[in-house]
Amino acid sequence: MSFLSILKELVEGADKAVACALMGVDGLAIEKYVNAGAQYDVETVGIEYGKVLDEIKNAAALLSLGAVEEVLVNTMGTDIILRIISPEYFIAFAVGPGGNVGKARYLLRKAVHKARKELLA
Repeated sequence: MSFLSILKELVEGADKAVACALMGVDGLAIEKYVNAGAQYDVETVGIEYGKVLDEIKNAAALLSLGAVEEVLVNTMGTDIILRIISPEYFIAFAVGPGGNVGKARYLLRKAVHKARKELLA
């Protein structure tokens, strides 16, 4: 399964999902998918929140809290879910207002599992 098909399945399966991107920790988007009709710069979201994710991982390590798996940012306009695939990659997933974030998180966990398989292939 290609990265694009994994991301497309993720966005199309979640209520009010807007977009998602498979990102490298270096800030480069490997692949992205934006829901039809949506105007959303998920790549920039991934770049900017990737920096925040790095700081959260550093803080968790400093405090001996264990490895960070997921970060959820709730804003007035969009919920952003960041889920780590490997030390080098993560998925940034944007869900619009009124979306089912619980279902989105579940689908994202499944997508990360599929993406890990693709990275190892």
